[in-house]
Amino acid sequence: MAPPSQSNGGDNRQENRRADADRHISLTLAHELNNLLTVVQGHADRLFVKHQEDTILAPTLKKISDAAHRAAELVRSAPKLELDPPAA
Repeated sequence: MAPPSQSNGGDNRQENRRADADRHISLTLAHELNNLLTVVQGHADRLFVKHQEDTILAPTLKKISDAAHRAAELVRSAPKLELDPPAA
């Protein structure tokens, strides 16, 4: 008989811990990315308002803002991960 650390139960616990760690990393990265995108959006929007009459700068600022908005929406629409998976 295999020692408890090498049984299927031990393997499953290790896989569950690894999956929990992966979910935690994914949630942390999504959160941090969203924070960065919020800063980019805010600055681009403020600069756009300040320079909206500038025919060269305004379109570029609008593109930056639009891209940050789209990226933030992608982060928010990503599948939600739960730290504790439902019991089987």
